[in-house]
Amino acid sequence: MGKAAVIGGVAVLGGVYLGLAAYGGGVVQREYGAELDKLAQALPFVKVVDRQYDKGLFSATASYGLRFGCATPETGDGGQAVTVTIRDRIAHGPFPAFSSVGWARLDTQIALPAKAPEALRRWIESMKPEAIRTVIGFDGAAATRVELPGGEFKSGGGSLRWQPLRGSFRVNGARTSVSYDFDLPELALDFANKGGSGSFRLVNLRGQSSSEMSDGMILDSGSGTATLDQAQMQIDAARGKAQFELNQLKFANAAKTENDLLGATASMTGSASLKVGDKTFQFDKIELQESMKRLHAPTLHKISLAFWQELGGVCRQDSAGQAHSLKEKQAAMLFGMKDLLAYDPEYSVDRIAITYAGQEGMLAYSVAAKGVTDEDLQQADPRQLLGKLTARASARLPVLWLEKIGAETSRGRLTPQQIHAQIDTLLKQTSEAGYIVREGDFVSSAALFEGGRLSVNGKAIDSPALMPPPGRPEQDGENQN
Repeated sequence: MGKAAVIGGVAVLGGVYLGLAAYGGGVVQREYGAELDKLAQALPFVKVVDRQYDKGLFSATASYGLRFGCATPETGDGGQAVTVTIRDRIAHGPFPAFSSVGWARLDTQIALPAKAPEALRRWIESMKPEAIRTVIGFDGAAATRVELPGGEFKSGGGSLRWQPLRGSFRVNGARTSVSYDFDLPELALDFANKGGSGSFRLVNLRGQSSSEMSDGMILDSGSGTATLDQAQMQIDAARGKAQFELNQLKFANAAKTENDLLGATASMTGSASLKVGDKTFQFDKIELQESMKRLHAPTLHKISLAFWQELGGVCRQDSAGQAHSLKEKQAAMLFGMKDLLAYDPEYSVDRIAITYAGQEGMLAYSVAAKGVTDEDLQQADPRQLLGKLTARASARLPVLWLEKIGAETSRGRLTPQQIHAQIDTLLKQTSEAGYIVREGDFVSSAALFEGGRLSVNGKAIDSPALMPPPGRPEQDGENQN
């Protein structure tokens, strides 16, 4: 009786597992097709072609092509269009391949067309079968892990090489929460020509981000950080050598949408150095802070979606009209951006600061719109909007920097005392004219454009050329007659 019960229990469990595998396989097949449909809608300029799906009880294989460019009658599919084939080996749950838990595990492989560069095709083919692996949970959430091999491409007088890249991507079942992280140990580019040689190198680039999206893929909130140990550029030319380095960079960004208005901030800190010939300039600290306020998220989404949809129809035109059509679509998108002005948007670089020779210089500026109406947006002359725009700019620099610049440009022809006297005289004249303010060892200046008028340090500057003349030109001409 006990043995029969065990056998019966095993049979029941086996039947349940088979049932779950069959059910899960159906779920995965439906979701797979739905995701491809969403991809085709989101990226109309990329065509999803040659869909295939072969489902078994415990596994399935699927493939599709992503066609970039246009297959016109003149060129055929082998002309402007390039098709990249994606193949997925799918293991069904609830314990796919007995390596995870969920509805399925997908191992993705990429195949490039024959006309792709041979070195790139070899690199793609060198990927392990599990290099791109996705696990789909019972709630529809997907987690993808990417481990790409290092490689090197050589062409002419240059080469591009990188170390293995690691990354991961996660999305919830409702497709409203997205996060990712990545790690690139090194990327290097070397180039040479008749004029000289050079190189560019990134070391230890790492980052992570997470975002919350609402219906229509409008950003609700998000944040991210990244670090870069070093970015280096070297130039060796006939006129001399130069090297520029950025070190220990830290990046951060955040965004949030409230009442359909998007606000975002971004920042960067680090240090830098510049070497020209035998001279080295060390910048102990560099800092950047910028922000955007009151960008109407639905309008942004509408503009971008309309542009992508129109771009997807370009391939229905002949090749002669494609370039002209793309220019028209880009112009229409930029023109549509004016609709954002009705929501009082603002963009500002809140702080650009550099520490050199122990002293800090700073620059900041902003541009904002206030009170723009629908009637204002219908004006043919964009200068009519200048009265509703406010622009600010300010700077504060150490006098020591000006003296160092003077020393470099004089090339030893002047003594430090002479340079100091010249700088002091120049600053006094500029200060008396109202363009700068002397504050001990620093000079500063602030400009404001508001209500169609420009001022510097509170002093009005005549700027009639910026504002449109009253009335229409044809009316002025009629009055003269």
